[in-house]
Amino acid sequence: MINPGQILQKRYQAIQLLGDSGFGQTWEVDDGGTRKIMKILQVPKAIDEQKMEAVIFLFEQEANVLKELHDVGLPKVEPEGYFIESTEDMGPLHCLVMEKIEGINLCDWLKQNHHNQPIEEEQAIAWLTQLVEIITKLHQYQCIHRDIKPTNIILRSTAQNQNNTILQEIVSENLSQSSQVQPKNREVTKAENLSPISLIQKNVAHQGNNTEKLGAIEGDKSQVENQKNHTADQQQSQKQEWGQLALIDFGATRQVTETYLKQVEGKDVTGIISQGYTSPEQYEGKVTRQSDVFAIGRTLVYLLTAENPTNLPTEPQTGRLIWRDHATQISQELADLIDEMIENLPQCRPQTTEDILERLAACQQQVEIETETETELKPTQNQQPTPVTENQSYSRPLQLKLLNFKGKSQTSTPEPNKWLGKISLLTLGVIAVFIAFLPEAPTTCPLKFDDKLSCGEEILIPGSATTDKEEGVKAFADGNYLQAFTLLEAARKKQINDPETLIYLNNAKLAANNTEAYTIAVAVPMTGESRALNYSLEILRGVAQAQEAINQSERRIGGKGLIVIIADDVNSSGQAVRRANALAATGQILAVVGHLSSQITMKVTPIYEDNKLVLISPTANSSKLSNRNNFFFRMIPSDATMAQAMASYLITQSEDEQLKVALFHIPNDVYSESLRNQFSLSFTAGRGKIVKDLDEKFDLSRTAFNASAAIDRADKQEATAIVLLPDIFNLSKGIEVIKANWQLNLPIIAGDSLYSDYALKFGADEAERNLVVATPWHSLNSPNLDFPQQAKELWGGAVSWRTAFAYDSVQALITALESLPERKELNRIALQQALASEDFSSYGATGEITFLPNGDRQESRISFTQVVKSSCSPLSLNKANTRAVCDALKIAGDARKVWHKFDA
Repeated sequence: MINPGQILQKRYQAIQLLGDSGFGQTWEVDDGGTRKIMKILQVPKAIDEQKMEAVIFLFEQEANVLKELHDVGLPKVEPEGYFIESTEDMGPLHCLVMEKIEGINLCDWLKQNHHNQPIEEEQAIAWLTQLVEIITKLHQYQCIHRDIKPTNIILRSTAQNQNNTILQEIVSENLSQSSQVQPKNREVTKAENLSPISLIQKNVAHQGNNTEKLGAIEGDKSQVENQKNHTADQQQSQKQEWGQLALIDFGATRQVTETYLKQVEGKDVTGIISQGYTSPEQYEGKVTRQSDVFAIGRTLVYLLTAENPTNLPTEPQTGRLIWRDHATQISQELADLIDEMIENLPQCRPQTTEDILERLAACQQQVEIETETETELKPTQNQQPTPVTENQSYSRPLQLKLLNFKGKSQTSTPEPNKWLGKISLLTLGVIAVFIAFLPEAPTTCPLKFDDKLSCGEEILIPGSATTDKEEGVKAFADGNYLQAFTLLEAARKKQINDPETLIYLNNAKLAANNTEAYTIAVAVPMTGESRALNYSLEILRGVAQAQEAINQSERRIGGKGLIVIIADDVNSSGQAVRRANALAATGQILAVVGHLSSQITMKVTPIYEDNKLVLISPTANSSKLSNRNNFFFRMIPSDATMAQAMASYLITQSEDEQLKVALFHIPNDVYSESLRNQFSLSFTAGRGKIVKDLDEKFDLSRTAFNASAAIDRADKQEATAIVLLPDIFNLSKGIEVIKANWQLNLPIIAGDSLYSDYALKFGADEAERNLVVATPWHSLNSPNLDFPQQAKELWGGAVSWRTAFAYDSVQALITALESLPERKELNRIALQQALASEDFSSYGATGEITFLPNGDRQESRISFTQVVKSSCSPLSLNKANTRAVCDALKIAGDARKVWHKFDA
């Protein structure tokens, strides 16, 4: 590709070739006396254009992420570090210049520095924590490393670690001096974590809050700050002891080689797979965030056993790695976590890095306790162990559980006092009376950082932190609501389709004007799977639109406004349960809109029921939820209605005498399986039959799923149509089925999960031929003609059914609140009774809203949609003003194709 001594961009001189994968090279280059690493990507012309674009996207993504993150665990890339070098003979070369990380990779370190001996548990926890924190930041930018292994993990040299430590000490010293003359800033929030700020800025951002608050708040913040400082000190201490790790060599160039070998030469790719560390799904060309989790888990197995995972035995039946007997130095809790990380199926691994970090923190705490216990029990030379007598007891500090003015339960732990055990019941009674007569808290949002709950104090949408939004959130957290309103208003003008900004803007305005308000929450996944995030944004737009409408109206809700708290449930059962408990414990929250999936909703409904908190779902349509609790309502029709409409459509549209469908689904997903069962009942009750799937060819969740083989099976069994029911995590496999059906060209009908920008982006051309998607609402078929137009004006484009049903969920709550008589304190039970009343009726985007006795929506209408060319198609872009409008309408994903309603 290039030669030693060659100069690129009149700046980078090639010194020596470090690696060559055929279509990618790694060079050491000189940049004005500083040695750096340059990666070069050349994509062969023989590769399919679409796949070539995907590979280039991965390489550009690596460059963009490294430019923004500036994390010590990743090589740094300067703004001009990515460029394309034009050559006459080889075509364009994509080049990425990055920091050369001095140090030793973990494979060499274990052999040379650790004499090929396993590491201990404390070091394993420290390094595993570092690696998980690094991929957490990568995944927030929708970036997957793809090739984590010991040789791609560098233990930075001592000099580099010392430089980082010195810099942090200088920053801390400067901050300490400035804090004597300047007020404290707030605790750091995710807004800072999501923005490309420098190390110094990050340290400045961690310095605490200046706003004068009540004593309870200061105590709470002090406690949180102390805990964070303790954690930060602990992590810094661990890094000084065990060193700082850094990830290198993302897998984009390897992806080119794999693609070329499979597509052009028809060869097996096993030789270029990182044996022992590559996840099973990657062998089949599939990659998820859990693929990185698998690779890190296997790396820890190597470090804890000093054995390459390929040399360790596996269980014959399950294929699981047998490694624990080589790592007897670690606890069962850590071993269990690693075993989960290296499960063969990605859905069986931890679904969020937050879960992993929480469990690692617990493991570390246990190690510290055991170490302290050993130290305490070990007598000094002049000291004998004290025997424990029968009457000996241990006094513990008294803990008073107080509810601060923001509505969150906080635990106050005073310093141990020798007189504490002598406090009389009378004294405690006096304290209780005093607390009871404290002034009533103002009705504002519950501010607490890093709890995945926010009404304006932290940014939850990954990658959405513009300067105005970030500063607005900081002002909100500091209690400067008027300033927050001004900044968030400016942010909204720049990002018109960001619903989080509009929600925070409304909350700030209510707080700035000291307006009385009711409080609700919306619980959706904000981190984790990117497709789930897109659906969440659709739901948030509906909630924000309803909030904006009622707060801008003269009447409001009996003169009161509406505050919305956003909760990130990560689309994880464990995290969703935690969020549900937190919301239920926040007294001023009267109702919750959410959660996204039926699977998660089923997990959390008992919590809301026990706490008498209304949960109203815009999207969970499983018929299993119809056996409802009293406090669960849903806006979307149940899947029984959807299934009946889909079956009826196939029967009435088919000209074949013998109707026979191949049904693709996810057996263990509540949504997919429930819809499958309901469809089967309705379809077979007519004249239809369902192709038998004895060897699970139609199981979309299988790691070894092969769309082409499944379509061949459907053809051999004389299927006349395909029914496609993927969940949000397997939309890509649904698209594979649509593409594999290109030759056979069977009619395909799909459930509402496929109604997404993702399908338009990756499968629009094939879907345009034969795909029909059933949806519970479409803007062209809206009973409320005003809503689609209002939504278009507010968000800059058309909205989906998820937005419409989220809007109606809030609208139903508003109607219920308005129907209740004025009272000083409206409680949750009164709200539930209003919604459950036989006389209850509201009107929203989808028309009239009433509920059946079991909480299901009484009204239902199903629309059928197809992919069609839009006015933004290249064929229609013949006017400058049309192109400008289409460029602005990015909210709908791929502007070339849109979902269009038709009459069945």
